[in-house]
Amino acid sequence: MMAGATMACGRTLAGTAGIAPARRPGNVDTFRLGAGRTSDHAPAEGIVALKPPIEGRVRIRGGRFVMGSTPAEMQAATELCQREALAPRCTDSSRAWNPGPAIRAEGHAHEVTLSTFEIDRTEVPVRAYARCVAAGACAPPSFPVGDPRYDQPDFPVTHVRWEDAGSYCRWVGGQLPTEAEWEYAAGGDVGHVFPWGDLWNSHLANHGSFAVDPTDSSDGFVGLAPIGSFPDGVTRTGLYDMAGNASEWVSDFYDRDEEGYGYPRAAQTDPKGASFGPYGHVVRGGSYRDPAFMLRTTARHASPFATREIGFRCAYSMATNPSKP
Repeated sequence: MMAGATMACGRTLAGTAGIAPARRPGNVDTFRLGAGRTSDHAPAEGIVALKPPIEGRVRIRGGRFVMGSTPAEMQAATELCQREALAPRCTDSSRAWNPGPAIRAEGHAHEVTLSTFEIDRTEVPVRAYARCVAAGACAPPSFPVGDPRYDQPDFPVTHVRWEDAGSYCRWVGGQLPTEAEWEYAAGGDVGHVFPWGDLWNSHLANHGSFAVDPTDSSDGFVGLAPIGSFPDGVTRTGLYDMAGNASEWVSDFYDRDEEGYGYPRAAQTDPKGASFGPYGHVVRGGSYRDPAFMLRTTARHASPFATREIGFRCAYSMATNPSKP
């Protein structure tokens, strides 16, 4: 989907019941009769794009959506957690780390109205961030130069601080997306559970597991993957890797109220989040080391520093940085 794409209402696909599987004709000679001579080449008419470019921006039309999770959705997240190897930790608050507080911080579900904005189609790759470093506008990432796990041109850049991610976005004329913008872009106005829809599919994202060893190669990658490696996991507007691969910085501070909730109950317009939070900044989308329940569009956690899992993408205000569709 090219820049200029906008949110559209969701659709329910018709079932495929009753469609007979394709079969090879019984009489191949009869089937071939009159088919003409085969060829390795065919004439092309017009412009044929075998692999369209995936970088660039997508325009997200402003609108209203419900941000955060309802109690029922939080329970569903807990049940998804219980499918993991460390399932007992999902509900045991006595454990050193359990996801209960993080899931609770997805409440309260509340209505948000957003203005139109644009957002990067992909996470910022290493090669793009390197240009900012070369220009002196960004600090280098903290991974060792040449490290094959991270220093690959088409990998999303990681090991970057929130401040450095913001510097890059300003360098290209944008800013880190707000948490509300990120969630709206990921889930759409219908609030999909995952960027591609409401059902978990382990082959549509570069994910990990909730286990002693959080890596999971069942999706084809043990570590990071090149940007855009999961084209079937895109959002309806064509955003790649909104779940998995690198998790992503957003502009908001992370905070929770005295009841453990992360949001107010009241409706909001273009919210910017808390002005300060003791936990650092919000991280969204889950990474290649995170399990399914952390790859939901409403899942959120915080980090005060750069890590091997966190990357970012940029957003662009239409009021200050309009672009042609």
